[in-house]
Amino acid sequence: MVITSETSVRDIAVGYPSAIPEFERIGIDYCCHGQHTLAEACTKRNIELAPVLEKLASYQQRSVKPVETEWLHAPLKELSEYIVKKHHAYTREQLKLIDDLMAKVEQRHGAEHVEVFQLGKAVAVFGSELRHHTECEETNLFPYISALGTEQQPELPAPAKGSVKMPITRMMADHDQTGEELQTIRTLTNNYTPPADACPTWRALYRAIEELESDLHQHIHLENNILFPRALKQAEVEAQKTSVN
Repeated sequence: MVITSETSVRDIAVGYPSAIPEFERIGIDYCCHGQHTLAEACTKRNIELAPVLEKLASYQQRSVKPVETEWLHAPLKELSEYIVKKHHAYTREQLKLIDDLMAKVEQRHGAEHVEVFQLGKAVAVFGSELRHHTECEETNLFPYISALGTEQQPELPAPAKGSVKMPITRMMADHDQTGEELQTIRTLTNNYTPPADACPTWRALYRAIEELESDLHQHIHLENNILFPRALKQAEVEAQKTSVN
């Protein structure tokens, strides 16, 4: 694949995973809005396109390690389990840490910095919805996806019964909402810049949220750009086989 201004950000991230750190550096969303072309993404971020194209061209000349591309071909069950063990587990651990740090910051600094309570509410909503989202994936969607292409085929709960497209669409909408909530938190924290008088706990809170956001980019990328498209394609193949039989 040759990267051009009209190549989707998703295709670049999937085809050249080594380009992902560059997207992170310049703030291009390759997970929730990966359908945008590179030109559209640069315009949205008010970034000059030519230097980005030049930088990305260097990644086309590098050999990609198998570990970075294996998810394009690995069994869907294996990819689903990897996401749960690596990203879902990390998300839960990090959310617990963030909740603990947030409570301490509110208790110690709320009197002088009432704005921390607004941040606390945003963090609470973000964490609650993210926990519910991962639970829904693990309980309902991932078992179904994992069974695609195998002898076992669990049923999806109503009203999605019979079609994996509906729950996947819902999960992707949740991802968009997560991105919006993180943007709100970024605004409230001034891009994770603590005030001059912030204590170590306050600074640790901002680092913890930023680290979770970074992991969520990789997490959502694997789902939106690899797992879900592959699952939809496999479901279509199986539906065609059923109609023929």
